[in-house]
Amino acid sequence: MLTYNIFDDVLELRNLVDNFFRDVPSRGASRDYPYIDLYETDAGLQISAILAGVKPEDVSVELVNNSIIIEGEKKSDYTEHPYIRKEREFGRFKKSVKLPYRVDAGNVQAAMKDGILTVKLTKSEDAKPKRIEIH
Repeated sequence: MLTYNIFDDVLELRNLVDNFFRDVPSRGASRDYPYIDLYETDAGLQISAILAGVKPEDVSVELVNNSIIIEGEKKSDYTEHPYIRKEREFGRFKKSVKLPYRVDAGNVQAAMKDGILTVKLTKSEDAKPKRIEIH
């Protein structure tokens, strides 16, 4: 015997609405901004973040616990160039990226060139693999 459960339809509707509001672009700065690439190097990790139009003095990079936090502000240039059409977003941003292993907090390098922030992190000694001798 086939039965109908109205609660299945209610749950399906709730999921549909949740997905709609999750996928709608937000007003103001995107919560995914800045877009980053995180990859492993021989020495540790490297993060590249796209920060076009952001000045280095408007960006802060912090290493907190096992995460890197990139935050700052992309300031509007409206007074300099009145818009006929505006597609770029401005405002404050903050992005936290959990690192896959511990890094040496005393050996972090950050540089910004051509709108790309590059952060180099060195793997901590206790996170490096250690060969165990068998006796």
